[in-house]
Parts: sequence; structure tokens; C-alpha cells
Amino acid sequence: MKSSLTKRLARTLFFLIAATTATSMIIVEMFVYDVEDTILDLELKAEAEYFAEQLREGRFQPIKTAQLEAVFLPEGEAEALLPEYFRSRHLPFSQEVEIGQTTLLIVGAQLESPDGKLFLAQDITIMENREALVQLALAGVAGFMLLIGFIVARTGAGYLVRPFKKLTREVLNTAPGPSMPQITTDYRDQEFCDIAQAFNRFLSELEHHIEREKSFVKLASHELRTPLAVMSGALNVLEQRQSLSAADQKTLARIRRAMQTMRDDTEVLLELARSETSESDARTIVLQDVIKNTVDDLEHGYPDHSGRITLCNNNPTLRVITHPALVRMLMRNLLQNALRHTRSEVEVRIIDNKISVRDFGAGLPLQVAEHLNTVGEPSAITSVTGEFSKTTFGLLIVRLVCERLGWDLEVAKSDSEGTEFVIHVHNLV
Repeated sequence: MKSSLTKRLARTLFFLIAATTATSMIIVEMFVYDVEDTILDLELKAEAEYFAEQLREGRFQPIKTAQLEAVFLPEGEAEALLPEYFRSRHLPFSQEVEIGQTTLLIVGAQLESPDGKLFLAQDITIMENREALVQLALAGVAGFMLLIGFIVARTGAGYLVRPFKKLTREVLNTAPGPSMPQITTDYRDQEFCDIAQAFNRFLSELEHHIEREKSFVKLASHELRTPLAVMSGALNVLEQRQSLSAADQKTLARIRRAMQTMRDDTEVLLELARSETSESDARTIVLQDVIKNTVDDLEHGYPDHSGRITLCNNNPTLRVITHPALVRMLMRNLLQNALRHTRSEVEVRIIDNKISVRDFGAGLPLQVAEHLNTVGEPSAITSVTGEFSKTTFGLLIVRLVCERLGWDLEVAKSDSEGTEFVIHVHNLV
């Protein structure tokens, strides 16, 4: 599942706020440390200069107060006289030293007049404790800022994405059809207005395209029906003359049956082109009868196909509520495609609620097989313009008819040993 734009934007804003907060806290902490070190260093250096001046004037006395201790060790005397934390220091020396719960800042300097070592120790425990409180306060401030940042990130992301969500809802609610309402363009941001206007232009062009297609279908309907009517009238005239032999009458009946098939197929193709099918044409049929009639028509129309189609059925009484002309067109195109690509037998099997058509040719190209295999997809016709060129016209009709009937088309097998189409039949009686 893809992530939401709102969540992504909220995470980005929160990350930026968190990074800014962390950077600010680090800078403050470094500044506090630097100020503390600078003050202590300068203060102790001033104290060291003061005591060094007293030593030169001979007025120095060791000092030990609550916060400060100053000791001078003349040259040659043992360090055992010094407090432990002054011993074994390489001068000059300046460092914090932890002694139990006490923190001392120790400074040591080598003097030449008088010759010896001067040590100063300042108790900075109170300052260290205060520093810990400052760090805790900074952590609390940082946590509070992160909480505010989280709220601001979520609220800000929702506010920024709100017009985008509105635009998305309007686009999703636009149902395809001959007349599609245009979406609103009253957005505060120019970018959203541009998107809405571009989409409205697309809808207008699409409506014009649909209108042109409908006009073309109406014209084609008239042009196709007219010659069929003329042919039917001519056949009626021939029959009324009663001058035909028995063989000619048989041929005439075959022509009339083929013409009727052509009339039905023309109606079906026009309905497919109009993306509509009359519900009144649906009726209950025995699937085996329709398939047998289709096989007979193919064998009579194409003598070289005679005897090549075998029909096996484990459910002879299978009944379906559907459009007979569509089923006949579906089976004829499947069988013609199979007969065209192999010179051996073609097997048609009705197993439970499935129709299997299998040939033993060279198989379909991989791209065509993947394009036709639509089991489990919401719609067989979800392709971009030009994808139909990957299939033959007959297989395209098969795919369109399956979608219109609500049946599933599956390419169960396609390799060097042949191809098997399986049609999953629905609307059983």
C-alpha cells in the first residue's frame, strides 16, 4: 500500500523541526560550555597572577576557603606536603578533577621568582549541579518543542494538502460518459487552478470524441443494414419464383443462414462499439446447442475445416442466461483463430462451467498471451491506445465479448505444443 502524501509531508515537516530543534540545543549547550570554561579559566588565571604577585612581594599565605584553595610548594620540598589532588602534575596544568562528589578545577604553574610550584583549586560542584539542571531544562524544552513540532507538522500538512484532496475527490467522482460535469477552479493557489483547468479541457475533448464516435456508429449502422436488407429481398424474390432445384434451394438456405448470421453479428458489433447491450436480447440458452451450431456453420462455410473440430461435453444440459449472438460470435472467432494456426484437430470441451478451446499450433507470442489473460482483473479493457494492435482482430473481439458477457478469458496454455483458451462462464441457470 502506497503512503499518503499527507503523512509524507507531515514526516518531512516534523523531521525539519526536529533537526532545527536538535541543532539549536547543541549550539546552546556548546555556548554554555564555552562560557563556563572561559569564565573559570580567566578567573583562575587572575587568581594565579594575584598569588604570584604576593609571592614576589613575600606576602603570600596559603589559603583554603569553601570554594578556593591556593598552595605554594618551594623548589626542593617533597610533594607529600601537598594535598593528594595536587601531586604528580606536569606543569603547566589546568583540568577538571572529580574527587568523590566534589568537582575541582585545578590550575598549576611553575614560578621562577620565587622558584617553586603554585597550585590553585576551585570547587565548581555547585556550578556543575546547576549545569545538570540546565541540561535537564534544555531536554524538557527540546521535548516540548518536538511535541509542538509534531502538532504543527500534522496540522500544517493537512492544511497544505486540503486543496489537493479536494481536487482529487472531484477527479475521482467524475464518471466517464457522454456528458461529464466539469470540476471547480476556484482554488486559492494558481497551481491547483491550472490542474483543474487542464482536466476540464481534457473532459471537453473527451466529450467531443465520444460524440464523434456515436455519430460514426449511427452512420455505420445505417450503411451496414442497407445492403443486408437488399440481399434479403433478393433471396425472397428467388424463393418466390420457385424455379430453383433442390440443390439450389439448399444453397439458398445456406446463404440465408449466413446472411442472418451476418445481420446478428453486425448488430452485436454495433452494440460493442456503442458500449451497450440490450438486456431484452438476453435469454436462456443451452450452451452445447450454440457451440454445435457454430461448428456446423464453420464446417459448411469452409469445407477444409470439416471434421477437424471435436466437441466433448460432460454437462450437456448446461444452461446460461446470456445473448446468443454474442456467444456465437465468441465461439466462431475462437475456433477460426485455432483452425487458422494449426492443420491438426481443434478440441472444444465443456467442463462444468468452463469452455476450453485447444489447438496444437505454434502458440501465441508471450506479449499477446499476457495481454489476453484477464482472469481476476476488474476489466479486460483497461489498456492505453494502441495495445489492441498486440492481438489479432478475432482475439480482440473475443476479449471484448467476454467483457460484455461478464465472463473471464484465460490463456491456460501457450507454447510450442499449442494454445488453450479457457472461458469461465457465469450467469448459469
